[in-house]
Amino acid sequence: MKLAAIVIIYYPDIKDLQKNIFRYIDDIDKLLIWDNSPSDSQTYRIALDGYEDKVEVLTTGKNEFIAYPLNQAVKWCMENNFTHLLSMDQDSLFDVGEFKLYKNRVHKNLGNKNVIFGVNPNNKFRKQNDFLPVNWFITSGSIYDVNIINKLGGFREDYKIDCVDNEICYRTNLNGYRTVVDTKCHLNQIFGNHKKTIFGFTTLGYSPFRTYSILCNHILLWKQYPQQIEKELKKEIVKEYFIYRFVKILLSENRKIDKSMALFYGFVDGIRGVRKNRFC
Repeated sequence: MKLAAIVIIYYPDIKDLQKNIFRYIDDIDKLLIWDNSPSDSQTYRIALDGYEDKVEVLTTGKNEFIAYPLNQAVKWCMENNFTHLLSMDQDSLFDVGEFKLYKNRVHKNLGNKNVIFGVNPNNKFRKQNDFLPVNWFITSGSIYDVNIINKLGGFREDYKIDCVDNEICYRTNLNGYRTVVDTKCHLNQIFGNHKKTIFGFTTLGYSPFRTYSILCNHILLWKQYPQQIEKELKKEIVKEYFIYRFVKILLSENRKIDKSMALFYGFVDGIRGVRKNRFC
């Protein structure tokens, strides 16, 4: 297994990013840093002393979200004879020594239709000895067989960011391959910026763009993969991403009109089956 990694950054905390990268850089063959920060913002200088030859920084000077950078990384791997790609968020952190063990277990489980390997974010899964087959897994911490991902058409760029992880896993599984999780490998993962309100509930305070994207993409996903999407996720779409989201916007968030309109158009476009470039 020849392993490259991509970490997609957007206005990162440099010290945290360096710490996170140092937890896995020794056990990969190449690190691609994709900078989504706009070109008119500050330049991020990431000091990775001793690893300069292993690191390559890529950017288009604008925010390309997630799917496009992942596809470019897959393309890079194919052109440079790499077999697998590790995808990382800028704020994901492996426990010390965990990634090396994870990589070794992945190597021993190559083949057998295993195409996407995942880890255990925030100990979501109960630990077991064998890899656990799942319907989908988040992109951060995932190791992809780039040849199969490329064969299947890569990541859905029209999704941009939300549900990119769900969709690629559903499509992979439907084509006779497997998505599996190494429950022994713990990953510290931050899901959004939680803020507690005066009413006692928490909110992520998403922008109008993300408010639109989350709801629209999940409805599109539901329509395309009605048998694959889990019952729990269907409930979450209705309750968390639509009903509760609207209540939280009205009670505790700014830009109430913009975000309410984002919810409305996210629902309408999702039902119509056509995502549009709204609120970008």
